[in-house]
Amino acid sequence: MTKNSHINLDNLIYAIKNCNVENTYKMSWLRSIIEFTIESDAKVIDLVFIARTMFKHYWDQTIFFNLQQGQNPYREPIIVQIVKKEINFYKKKYNNFKPIFFLKIQDKINVDTKKIIQVLKRDVIWRFQKDVNLYLIEKNKNQIILKDPLFLKKNSEVILELVNFRWTQILENYNSAPKIANKVRGTEKGEIKRKNLNKFHHLLEIENPKKICFLSNKKIEDDLSIHHVIPWSYLYSDDIWNLVYTKSNKNSKQSNKIPTKKMIDKLIVRNKVLIKKMEEKNLKNKFYYELKNSIEKNLVNQFWIGCKG
Repeated sequence: MTKNSHINLDNLIYAIKNCNVENTYKMSWLRSIIEFTIESDAKVIDLVFIARTMFKHYWDQTIFFNLQQGQNPYREPIIVQIVKKEINFYKKKYNNFKPIFFLKIQDKINVDTKKIIQVLKRDVIWRFQKDVNLYLIEKNKNQIILKDPLFLKKNSEVILELVNFRWTQILENYNSAPKIANKVRGTEKGEIKRKNLNKFHHLLEIENPKKICFLSNKKIEDDLSIHHVIPWSYLYSDDIWNLVYTKSNKNSKQSNKIPTKKMIDKLIVRNKVLIKKMEEKNLKNKFYYELKNSIEKNLVNQFWIGCKG
């Protein structure tokens, strides 16, 4: 692509849709710039701000959904490597494996802005400037100067929608996971909420009235929990065909680990038993048809294979 000398929305839309990518850096870079213009009218952006903002993007998408952000699954983008290192540090130090947004725990995290800025200077800033001429590069000052911040602020809502759309497209090329658009939007808005699973109890008890733990095969005397066999972080959905009773500590231990084939085979058998018992009770509600559809389309195996890849 050739650099546009005049900034207008058409040029920017074209750049977002057509820029060459090997990872999602350019989308995170542009979103960071737009987030700056929403907060400030200044023209000068310190690269430390962008480095922390991009770290936030990747922290949220990784800790909740572990989305692959580059072409090569065996050689992740360096910024993602930095983020994953800090996620592991945070989990071990605070013994907290529950996904949490970066902004809520940023004071507990060390963001290596120096290293991220090095990556941005080498791989992102000049390349995106070739796509669309939004800024001047201050090489020795670790900052960029926006040519028209008011234009970016005025069109921020449209630009962010386009960035999310392209980011989703890129991620769909690298990930087999479902609902990627919802995951991108959810992390951007800071609105990732797990729903209450109580409505599934009466269904699970149809097949498992004695409340036998799916993971240990032992009766659950207390601390009953509902577990997603295929991780919620992959499906981003609560489906009866994927939910089982477990003891709370077993649920926490399994967490977002990929289930074994033995567990998948067991779930498939459980689903067949459950649908038969629902039919015996003439219980043909929306959950029944969701379960029936999952069996007919072999969704358990399909999604299991997907989450492994």
